[in-house]
Amino acid sequence: MDKYKKLGDYFKSLATDAITHMPLVNAKVISVEGESCTVEFDGLQIDEVRLKATINGQANKIIVEPKTGSMVLIGSLTGDLKDLAVLSVDEVAKLQYEQDGLSILIDSTDNKIKIENQTTSLKDVLQKLADLLKQFQVFTPSGPSGTPLPPTIASITEFETEFKSILK
Repeated sequence: MDKYKKLGDYFKSLATDAITHMPLVNAKVISVEGESCTVEFDGLQIDEVRLKATINGQANKIIVEPKTGSMVLIGSLTGDLKDLAVLSVDEVAKLQYEQDGLSILIDSTDNKIKIENQTTSLKDVLQKLADLLKQFQVFTPSGPSGTPLPPTIASITEFETEFKSILK
């Protein structure tokens, strides 16, 4: 039996006289494939369930990627059983926002954030600041000062370690 027919029969079995449209269903996430995922419910695996309104590979998007093994709420906005979409997630693995060259990624799999545009990233800017501070010199009456003292270098290194622990 075609899996979409089986899916349709399952949804029809849930419907009452008052409900003539496709009900919303909780499903378990089996895997995530880019802009879609594979889910399982009632012993049936359904692939190509959309994570955004359309699967089109466009650069401008927001995707809430569910954690594998977590529960999601799926439904069909058009009523077509081959056009299923994730409507809500219980656990988020990643949140990706891209718009006109700005990209923000919040990744709970490694507990890091990435913020960048076409020319630089927040991590790169902070790295350049840390590198600059390590070599910072000022002019004194007897000429340029030396590089920062070891306690200052230690503080800069700590700053560098901390921003690298949260930024990709």
